[in-house]
Amino acid sequence: MKKTIFLSCLIYTICTQAQSLRVGEWRDHLSYKSAYDVCEVGNTIYVSTDRALFEYNTADNSIERLNTLNRLSDTGVSSIEANENTLIVAYNNGNIDMISGNNIVNLPDIKNASLIADKRINHINIDNNLAYLSCGFGIVVLDLDREEVKDTYFIGELGAQVNVLSTCIAHNRIYAATNKGLYMADTGHPNLANYQAWEKLSAHSQSRVDLLESFNGLLFVNLHGEEYNTDTLYHFDGNNWVVFEQESSNVSIKAKSQELVLTRRFGISVYNQELNSTHYLSSGEFNLDKIDFNSAIFTDKDEFWIADKHNGLLHNDGDFFESIKPSGPFLSDGGQIVNFGDEILVAHGAKSENWDPSWHKSELSILKKDDWTTSNALKEADFTDIVAVNKRGSTTYLASFNTGLAKMTGLNLDEIYNETNSSLQKRAIHDDWIEVGAIQFDSEGNLWCTNSQTYEPLSVKYTSGDWESFSLGSVVTETQDLAKLLIDKNDQKWVQLKNNGLVVFDERRQGIKTRKLTNSENEGNLASNRVHSFAEDLEGEIWIGTDNGVSVFYDSNSIFQGDNASQVVVTLGDHNSYLLEGQQINDIEIDGANRKWFATNNSGVVVTSENGTEEIHHFTSENSPLFSNKVLDIEMNDVTGEVFFATEKGLISLRSESTQGNDDFSEVLVFPNPVKPDYSGPITIKGLITDAVVKITDISGNLIYETVALGGQAVWDGKSFDGQKAHTGVYLVFCSDQEGTISHVTKLLFVRG
Repeated sequence: MKKTIFLSCLIYTICTQAQSLRVGEWRDHLSYKSAYDVCEVGNTIYVSTDRALFEYNTADNSIERLNTLNRLSDTGVSSIEANENTLIVAYNNGNIDMISGNNIVNLPDIKNASLIADKRINHINIDNNLAYLSCGFGIVVLDLDREEVKDTYFIGELGAQVNVLSTCIAHNRIYAATNKGLYMADTGHPNLANYQAWEKLSAHSQSRVDLLESFNGLLFVNLHGEEYNTDTLYHFDGNNWVVFEQESSNVSIKAKSQELVLTRRFGISVYNQELNSTHYLSSGEFNLDKIDFNSAIFTDKDEFWIADKHNGLLHNDGDFFESIKPSGPFLSDGGQIVNFGDEILVAHGAKSENWDPSWHKSELSILKKDDWTTSNALKEADFTDIVAVNKRGSTTYLASFNTGLAKMTGLNLDEIYNETNSSLQKRAIHDDWIEVGAIQFDSEGNLWCTNSQTYEPLSVKYTSGDWESFSLGSVVTETQDLAKLLIDKNDQKWVQLKNNGLVVFDERRQGIKTRKLTNSENEGNLASNRVHSFAEDLEGEIWIGTDNGVSVFYDSNSIFQGDNASQVVVTLGDHNSYLLEGQQINDIEIDGANRKWFATNNSGVVVTSENGTEEIHHFTSENSPLFSNKVLDIEMNDVTGEVFFATEKGLISLRSESTQGNDDFSEVLVFPNPVKPDYSGPITIKGLITDAVVKITDISGNLIYETVALGGQAVWDGKSFDGQKAHTGVYLVFCSDQEGTISHVTKLLFVRG
């Protein structure tokens, strides 16, 4: 009798926690729930996901992430395979990592090759000391002993490129599965790089063959069907074809000496050498809402280890069932990130490039105390494409670019607002959607929404619960798309228009006022009409991000008096240019020191000084752990200084030098304290008044270091002015405001070995 079925989720415990994250350190926030392949090396189970890997140690039940922060050289894993000692990780761009214990060798030969082709590595087949890589253009052979590329085979007619999906060695031949049939060549041929060594088998010559495996002298060949459950699996002895299984949906075939493991989307079969079924595992035996098997192995201990599309690594030992994955958001893709002190919320929706719904999932991911959870409150509701999220107290509002506005208390859905119970409207022309692009609270707690392609495209839900909608006059027609919304310190509403500049709206002062801002000289003087982002800095200046750099309104109070935008002039070498000219700015964030953080569409993240004239940092995927140079959103945790970046390849964060300043010195904290001999990182003094002056002296009063805080935090490298490391002893940290009228002193202990 089986024991009670249970579900466990092993949380990643090895990662750096936010509380101990050093200034300058990064941590990933990838989703590890969509697992695609699994393999075994000793006591370690390796699992590939769409973005990275994780490994599970069966001896001590530990789990570790593998990504560009930890051992991997790239993102976008396409295939993995292992022998007794080495794990091969292949990527969509053709890059290759070979991992043996703590040693990693990167082989970028395919990635860097001047080859016009699909470089994705679809499959890895290891035979003795050679690994055959099935690529979008042919076959690449790795010599595992020499750790180098040995050869490349272009096997199509007259040496043409062919998308190879899988390879296998059987009957002293090498077989290659393609989307146009099965190719083969004799392994003993002196020159397999010569296309003439290869021939296409006449059987199924125009069919898509996607899976190959050799077992007990037979070659197993899967013919892919266009519809679900229309695959046909054959075995082939070199001469004869025999149907092994029909009307199936096969996703993986793996063989060991004694067993053949056939994985279908909803079931796994194990066969012995006589091809009799010895074990079968149905997806229904897992007490999970969604199951979609991608790959499985069956160990010598009669255990199933399964890569599942929705649940990470699934494990079954005959008695227990469990789901294993590191903690992470629901998806690696993030639409909008919002910080609410002790919580980070991520909305995974999006609008299409044409500003239509893209039918993304409705789930909301929540990071709290270094652990991710997912709200499933909207799962049963017809509510998709969450593009914005906002929160006030325990109430969370979610904007859908499809179905209106949702209200949640905690993790529970309270109500969905649409045309029946609010002032929100369906689109005037195509009345099938209610497009809410942004939600923001004003200073009185009223909730404002943008509502695309309507006669009254700006709606507000008052604190009383009443709703009202506003026209934006003749400057915005019923066919205009709207999205992002900024409410400045004067409660003026800045509204993003699709390819048509922006609108500023104010209903509070001397009647309703509306002004449209474009790239025309006297109508805003924006850098471009394609506005993608905006932000209000600590001085009340409005920074506008376009597809051609940045514009700034230095006096938002006079926006209705005809004030126009300026562009920041920066010096590059011996010439001047405008700030980020030619770059699309997807988001702008302001840190505690009033520095500007710009998320660009193809150049990573640029951090500038308060006035934008000095570049402080420029993070790219080439010089930092940033997953991609296409950055969609940035969000600050003003308390910890952690900055979150939503890239097209996943979510990642960095602890920056800046935090929000405090009103006094009551919460000053020095970290670490004491500074132990093995510590070599920066020392942070946080909880400071904005722009506080920080002086560090030895116990005798000799000045060692002096700086000005970035917002509410100062950073010290532990060295004196002359570059000497601080010696063992007690040091005094003096903090004061700029005028010296408010001060504080604390102690710092150094312990040197």
